[in-house]
Amino acid sequence: MANTVPPELWERVVVVRWPELLDKVSAEEQATAAALGPVVCGLALEHRLQVATDPPLNSRRRNADGDWRPRNHALSQSRGAVHAHALPGLWQSTWKVWQELSTLEPPSDGRPLLTTGAGRVVFPASTADGPPAEAA
Repeated sequence: MANTVPPELWERVVVVRWPELLDKVSAEEQATAAALGPVVCGLALEHRLQVATDPPLNSRRRNADGDWRPRNHALSQSRGAVHAHALPGLWQSTWKVWQELSTLEPPSDGRPLLTTGAGRVVFPASTADGPPAEAA
């Protein structure tokens, strides 16, 4: 996240293990991903996610004079944006996993983490008061 926000204020942090999804895309797209490398692939997927979700904390940026102006992620010329459309199958798989993970409820036992085959969700608020008490 481009802005610093205390994690205990976040409802959840979703982590998609996108390299685990590469076997679901074509050999051609796997070759494209290999040529781009993991950093650019990650930036491309992050860009697509920002365009799809328009997160409030990343929807504005400061001007040189200190004022805020809206940010249009779709017009970005960042490395991620430039390569974002090179990975359509990987994006679809990533988006599907992200949607699933982003709707999971925190564990009823107070644990702050849920892990699945393609990702994990951390619930920072669960850790704000420390670890859950042990059962007697």
